[in-house]
Amino acid sequence: MASVTIMDVARKAGVSKKTVSRVINNEANVRPQTKEKVQTAIEELGFKRNPLGMALAKNRSLFIALLADNPSPGYLMNLQKGILQACTEEHMGLFLYDCQYRSPSLVEEIQTFVENTLADGLILVPPLSDKIELLDMLDSKGVSYVRIGPKDTKRGDFVGSNTAKAAFDMTEYLIKLKHRHIGFILGHPDQASSKRTEKGFRDAHAKAGIPVDESLIAQGYYTHQSGVDAAMTLLNKTPRPTVIFASNDEMAVGALCEAQSRGIKVPEELSIAGIDDISITTKVWPNITTMRQPLNSIGYTAASILIRRLQKKPIGPSEEAFVNQLYDCELVIRQSTKTFVG
Repeated sequence: MASVTIMDVARKAGVSKKTVSRVINNEANVRPQTKEKVQTAIEELGFKRNPLGMALAKNRSLFIALLADNPSPGYLMNLQKGILQACTEEHMGLFLYDCQYRSPSLVEEIQTFVENTLADGLILVPPLSDKIELLDMLDSKGVSYVRIGPKDTKRGDFVGSNTAKAAFDMTEYLIKLKHRHIGFILGHPDQASSKRTEKGFRDAHAKAGIPVDESLIAQGYYTHQSGVDAAMTLLNKTPRPTVIFASNDEMAVGALCEAQSRGIKVPEELSIAGIDDISITTKVWPNITTMRQPLNSIGYTAASILIRRLQKKPIGPSEEAFVNQLYDCELVIRQSTKTFVG
């Protein structure tokens, strides 16, 4: 049996195809009597809209895209779960596009991706969320986007977490455990979150009146291996740190592996802490003390904002208002930290 078309509805209701389309799309300036006739015809004929056909007619794909060049798979997985939940609720699809942030042709590659897929909007993950040339291109093309955790918070919608406060709270907790020689693994230098995390670490020391031991700061890149390498450097120091605080959990687990390879008992001889609360923190022993970043909520909120923008629905106090939302992190105490006794 042939499917019912919009023309069938128009003939039964005695109106034009354009009028049926306006009723279906809930547009204004349709007389109540006409709207009722069209809706009755739709119900009697069992007409169902074809989402793909509507998308093609409007030059849309009904997809949004997550663009990322992030070295932490656990971070992306948790973020993606929240994005997918929002997409499912709004009957949208999700593209995943793995970018190379340092590629000289990055902007051209993303422009080609957008043009070829007709992705309706983008979610940009650090460090892409701070790539000025990319943002300028998207603005010039009229592409909607929401940024995750950008440095510049005055340009469009963004969602993130208060990583400076997270690092402050964790450092303060470690100081309360009587740790004074705190090894710190910095995040990736390309990402704004690294500077914010370092600031929180330093501010907690300043509040406690304890100087930061600059020799116990090592560069990391948000990867497991960079955590291993940084811990290798820190554990060769004399005196060595009594705790290693890594700017994310991937590096914290790397530090744990390096400590265990040296026969250093955690937490009896060395405490370890991180940030994010990705699943790997409870798959190693001891489980990692961390600051829980609400990545699911961040992803869900970012996707919801983007989809509402695409639907031209109001989000903030006015329809044009940009949404800037920061989430706090939660201290999760596990077995990898303990009070220092020395």
